[in-house]
Amino acid sequence: MTDVLAAVLRSRWLRYAIFLGVLALVPAVFTRVPFYTMSVGVLMAIQAIAALGLIPLTGHAGQISLGQAAFFAISGYTSALLTTRWHTNALLAMVAGMALSAAVAYLVGTFIFRAQGQYLVLATLSFGLLVSYLANQLPLTGAADGIPGIPALAPFGFTISGDVDMYYLVALVLLFAVIVVDALLRSPVGKALTALGDSPVATAAAGVSIAGLRRNAFTLAAALSALAGSLYAHWSTYMDPGQAGILSSVQLLIIATIGGQRLVWGAPVGAFVVITFSEASKTLIPKVIPQATGNYEIVVYGIALIVILLFLPRGVGGGLIGLAGRLARAVRGREATAVD
Repeated sequence: MTDVLAAVLRSRWLRYAIFLGVLALVPAVFTRVPFYTMSVGVLMAIQAIAALGLIPLTGHAGQISLGQAAFFAISGYTSALLTTRWHTNALLAMVAGMALSAAVAYLVGTFIFRAQGQYLVLATLSFGLLVSYLANQLPLTGAADGIPGIPALAPFGFTISGDVDMYYLVALVLLFAVIVVDALLRSPVGKALTALGDSPVATAAAGVSIAGLRRNAFTLAAALSALAGSLYAHWSTYMDPGQAGILSSVQLLIIATIGGQRLVWGAPVGAFVVITFSEASKTLIPKVIPQATGNYEIVVYGIALIVILLFLPRGVGGGLIGLAGRLARAVRGREATAVD
């Protein structure tokens, strides 16, 4: 038992294999357990991809962004427009959406990272509100009606027609994205991001361009959110201004925080916890409070966030890893006592 836990904690490839196994089990579990359906599984994986970019940006570099949903929407609308109006291949449209979002993020990051602290949060919030307003007003984006009829993805001639097929696709994309972000955080660039979050002054004194580092982390977060946005557009076959709303950006930040901002596993764990709470609240709250109306799952997000910050400051993912470490040490100590 001790050896297994120690091996899991040490070997990242073993952790990837366990994560792959968990992802593979989702269809078997989600079709048999209340609150869950395969569409919920697809949504969890897409939200996890979108929130993953906040791990290096917010968890390590210490930069809070409330504009992630804007990049999600920019890429989703790009895919929608290219495929419905100009009949572009869906995969090419996704690449175009990611490239446009990354370019916008790089340009925006050049200016907004002159601000720090609460001013940076307000700058990203303003950018998100601007994109949301434009999506809600422009005829190009369908204004409040959005863009319907977005074609499904068809990689290598195989059309992704159902939630199960789409789940397997987004699960593989999520696994690949986790491996890439984990490799980045282990690289010198990732260590520089961590140093930047811990002490910007010391990092700048070491000769590192902290503005460039922040801008690159912001661009990476935007690219991952954009990838999720295009996947969402081709899965739901519909894009509307609500995807660019401030509530969507807040939800992504809550997902990363609840899962664990310092851990690459924080995004998938957080997506599972937050969307589970959301689905449970939609089912249970009307039974307990029949008069309840509106977006009451926001209250559940707030309560969950407060509880996690009070009792699990490293997030659910950090709490699970800490528990596994304590369990391994306890078993090892018991075995040593038995030998003595």
